[in-house]
Amino acid sequence: MPSPPARQWWVIYQEPNPAQIEVVAVETPPEDDAAHDKRCAELEASGQAAYVITAPDKDVAGDVALRIWSEELVNSPTRLAAANAYLATLNQSTD
Repeated sequence: MPSPPARQWWVIYQEPNPAQIEVVAVETPPEDDAAHDKRCAELEASGQAAYVITAPDKDVAGDVALRIWSEELVNSPTRLAAANAYLATLNQSTD
């Protein structure tokens, strides 16, 4: 059985803190440049961002985006330090 054709998806996410990602939506990309610019402005204004993922369906696109975010976190000393510092503050408040 052939796999479904891959297509582009925008995985919209926000980072409530340096150690966490929340996928807000997975949607098809805007159709034209004006719609693209408008959607990018909306995301920026709401503190959200998007990964553009090529995948057969929304679920796979969301999973890929989470994996990419995780890899970016552990491969960036600055981001990892910020996440660790944030998590340390949580541990201090429970001691």
